[in-house]
Amino acid sequence: MSTSQPAEPGDEIARLGALAADFRRRLELDPGAIYPAHAECLWRLGNLQIAQGDVEAGLLSISDSVGLYRAIAQAQPDSYAVQLASLLNSQSNMLAEASHLEEARAIASDAVEHARSAMDDYGDQARFVLVSALINLAGLKMRSGDTAGTVDELAQAVEVFRDGGTAGQPFLGSMVEALHRAAMAFTEVGLWNEAIDTRRLLIGLFGQAPPSAVVQLLMLTLQQASVGLAGTGDTAKALVHANEAVDLARMLFAADGQANRLALAQAVGNLAGRHHDAGSLKEALDLSLEAVDLFQDAVSMDPIHAVPSLIVTLDCMASILTALGLPDQAATVREQRSQLQETLEIIAPRAN
Repeated sequence: MSTSQPAEPGDEIARLGALAADFRRRLELDPGAIYPAHAECLWRLGNLQIAQGDVEAGLLSISDSVGLYRAIAQAQPDSYAVQLASLLNSQSNMLAEASHLEEARAIASDAVEHARSAMDDYGDQARFVLVSALINLAGLKMRSGDTAGTVDELAQAVEVFRDGGTAGQPFLGSMVEALHRAAMAFTEVGLWNEAIDTRRLLIGLFGQAPPSAVVQLLMLTLQQASVGLAGTGDTAKALVHANEAVDLARMLFAADGQANRLALAQAVGNLAGRHHDAGSLKEALDLSLEAVDLFQDAVSMDPIHAVPSLIVTLDCMASILTALGLPDQAATVREQRSQLQETLEIIAPRAN
């Protein structure tokens, strides 16, 4: 018994091109006719052309296909309205991959509008097409430098997602990944407000009971922001973020002290540093003492991660004691810090 072999890409492109030409001849005879198979043919042709490296020809075929799907969706909305929104979103992604960013953003906006309109009539059938389109548009706005627009689109995506209730669970992973990647991108370039806002959106996905890991990500971003802002001289705002990080760490510690002791120690140590930056030496010293106590308990459970953070906190404490006019105590703390550094070199030697 013989088995048919899959067509070579070149042969399939030729076949689909001939089929598309045949549809065009039919339309010359009957201009008002609508052939869904014609639109599907051009869509498959465009994807194959792009996959074979003929990107511009492929994008043209995709554009022609979407033009036909627009007419088909207008005539048969029950069958094609949601599909049109999804195809527009896919077209936008293809344009972005080909670096046609302005056109990609315009098509993405169109996909959002079509998906939003489709939701009025088709509900959850269109909901997650809308979520995907909003995330895509957010990414394109980020690439063009529109950070406020990026966060706004992500916030809309979270709202639409949450309104879907349990129906959204299959898409939760994609939402978490999109928000996490956006927050990381903002963090890398020091856009602290946007990074923190995006972390809050990530928590918002889970309603009143977010996983501790998601809360920890916000806590870490707040600490990073506090350090970054302190470095640029904005000590007041740095303190606000460091305080919130400690509040979150205390909440997690109250729920599970063993699992979150190190995180609380790091957050308290960071807050001590920010008070030191602001000149609040008494508060800084009290917090550094609390952090050291927490670290000493954490070292026995996780020395590899606890010791480096404890060293940083001891550095801060020594500086605070020096500023308070207590050089002998500062020297004692620095000696402890040196001993810990030697210990760290033994338990976690740095790579050459």
